[in-house]
Amino acid sequence: MHACSQALLSAFDEHADSNRALPMRAYMKNIDAFYGISSPDRKQLCNNILAQFPKTILSDWQIIVKDLMKKGKREAMYAAIDIAQKAHKHWDLKAIDTLLELALHHSWWDTIDAIAPLIGIYFEKYPDKRNSFIEEWMHSGNFWLQRLCLLFQKRYKSYTDKELLFSLCLRLAKEKEFFIRKGMGWALREYSYVNPKDVKQFVLSSPLSPLTKKEALKVIERTYHS
Repeated sequence: MHACSQALLSAFDEHADSNRALPMRAYMKNIDAFYGISSPDRKQLCNNILAQFPKTILSDWQIIVKDLMKKGKREAMYAAIDIAQKAHKHWDLKAIDTLLELALHHSWWDTIDAIAPLIGIYFEKYPDKRNSFIEEWMHSGNFWLQRLCLLFQKRYKSYTDKELLFSLCLRLAKEKEFFIRKGMGWALREYSYVNPKDVKQFVLSSPLSPLTKKEALKVIERTYHS
């Protein structure tokens, strides 16, 4: 195991709280075991450990990420995602393999939604790879990968590819899966911060589910009624 991974997991062991771990695990539908460490504390521990190593340690990000994934504790997964993000300057073309490995490991909304912006960063670095991966994931039948397609642009704001977002929503409009309908609404809502007019027009004129429409229009309606 990488020295950084070992140090981080040891720190998590020292700060574990079994009283908090059980309800955290129940809330996340028992997808993984938990240490019982809060998000702010986890991030601080991660930063403290990384500070003990030279900055070049991030070039080993894939080794560290895979070590943390093997632990079977959700906070270790969150730390793996954080470290992958911190190391984005070290990503090469094959970084997508590790990002997808993270996404498909005990997939649930918490990790998928944290990984989606990383996919967005990857497509910014390698834009010629975007369309082929999107098509592959859309045809995969895996709704978590489809949710990544919807959400990878959520931090793009005014740089969002509107045509792509709207076309993906239309392609998935008949899907019954809750996490697709909710994710679609969230993606549209994020874009509504910078383009409320087009989002509202699209939502009102498209065959989207009531849940998707409700989520998509939250910001627009709040602004209108305020």
